[in-house]
Amino acid sequence: MAVADPITISLTPSEIALVQDSWAEATTPNAANGDEPATAIASILYNGLFSLHPELKELFNDINSQSAALGAVIGVTIGALSDIESITPALEILGKLHGRIPGVQPEHFDVVGKIFIATLSDKFGEKWTPELQAPWVKVYAYVSGRIVASMLAVRDTNI
Repeated sequence: MAVADPITISLTPSEIALVQDSWAEATTPNAANGDEPATAIASILYNGLFSLHPELKELFNDINSQSAALGAVIGVTIGALSDIESITPALEILGKLHGRIPGVQPEHFDVVGKIFIATLSDKFGEKWTPELQAPWVKVYAYVSGRIVASMLAVRDTNI
């Protein structure tokens, strides 16, 4: 079985505050939108993914439930940034679940990451600065890295 390199993250208190404050702003309820804000952001992300890779849509049974789940995972992650290791077991469970889905590949997480960052960039417009983007990229890299490592470990044990 392959052993993955340790996946770590290092965020300063100001980076944590930037991510948490920007997520709070991005998910402020909008009376014109019936969705939960985090679910709406996840829906935008999935629409972007499917426009670039329509073949991936077949991997999802219920995109509305998936959007709600992704929004919740992002919210929990952002809330735990001061103790990110506390959610590592949950990320590893997500990886194991993804590892059992035929067709899900590690490179899909790279595509989703690019779309996620682009979605946030669009959401924030001129407020999206390199100083705001950098910690978001770190957070996504950590989360996706943990999920992918666990996904691959499950597949290695099933060979």
